[in-house]
Amino acid sequence: MSSDTSDHLSTAPSGTPTRTPTRAANGPRTPSGSRTAARSRIAALDVVRGIALCGIMIVNLPPLFGLDAITDTGAVQSFYRIEQDFVQNRFFPIFSLLFGIGFGIMWNSAQARSPRPRLALLRRFLFLALLGVGHAFLQPGEALLPYALVAIVILLPSTWIPARALAATTSITGGVLLAVGVWFGGGQVIIPGLFLLGFAAGYADAIRRALRHPGWLALIGAASAAISATGFLLTDYITRQLHMWITAGLGITMALCLVVIILLLMLTPAEVVLRSIFAPLGRMALSNYIGATLLILGVKAVEPDLAQFDDHDGYLAGVLICVGIMIVQIVVSALWLRFVGQGPLERLWRLVTWGRAGARA
Repeated sequence: MSSDTSDHLSTAPSGTPTRTPTRAANGPRTPSGSRTAARSRIAALDVVRGIALCGIMIVNLPPLFGLDAITDTGAVQSFYRIEQDFVQNRFFPIFSLLFGIGFGIMWNSAQARSPRPRLALLRRFLFLALLGVGHAFLQPGEALLPYALVAIVILLPSTWIPARALAATTSITGGVLLAVGVWFGGGQVIIPGLFLLGFAAGYADAIRRALRHPGWLALIGAASAAISATGFLLTDYITRQLHMWITAGLGITMALCLVVIILLLMLTPAEVVLRSIFAPLGRMALSNYIGATLLILGVKAVEPDLAQFDDHDGYLAGVLICVGIMIVQIVVSALWLRFVGQGPLERLWRLVTWGRAGARA
């Protein structure tokens, strides 16, 4: 969920980096030259995060309203089937991977921002856990608390891996853990693997490198799309639900395909539109994640029964509510960032992590 994924590198609009970091001998990488070099965000990550946030909202609304998955005739609700095949467990892996990427980018500059970087990051995750505990009272299936716990248990200890072996070790370990998580049906068990894979990608500056090689990105996207299509052709809905490892695996490949498509679009003129619409959402992901829950519950307090509004047991009305909330959050996020510069929870989170001096760095 982390949206503080800026680092010490500047990026051209096309995503091409203009500086190359150097690795410190016994610690995280820092940029060559001044330790206080200007920081910039990777816009593509903000866009991916903003789009993923929209998908997460669609997943979270039905359980908050208690929408039924089965119709009065005993059939599976058509909108529910669509959600299970194309939304559920498709955007959650993206968020988990982005969290790890954000941590990797942050670790590269952590020593320049704090004399005790691991303690600062521990404060960061404890604050996230506190938010998660409070958020769980509103949304029992929330992700902040599991993210914080896994980060403390998995990500922080990984920073003691020697610098020369860190990317390779976390990549291999993350891949194994992800495979195990998929085998056990996905859900929260895939978090450790995706966190470590993201950590390796963020630490190794893989996103900027990938944006320099759109051909390789296209091949990865085509391969993931082919695997996803094959999975759907060889199975039906019931099979995918009975064997959750199939739907978990398809969730990973479909999520990867979506991420690749977004990254490739960020190298085209569509980048202007994507950045203007979704980047503000992504930059305020934590505030918007919790804010969406509050807005959904506010709608529920006014009208708790969505089933009366459509012939799909409320699922269509729920999608329309999500679209309305997305529009509100897009507009509010853009205005907030224009006049304030950082989301309210993001600002507090950064202050708790780095203190006043580090937050200004």
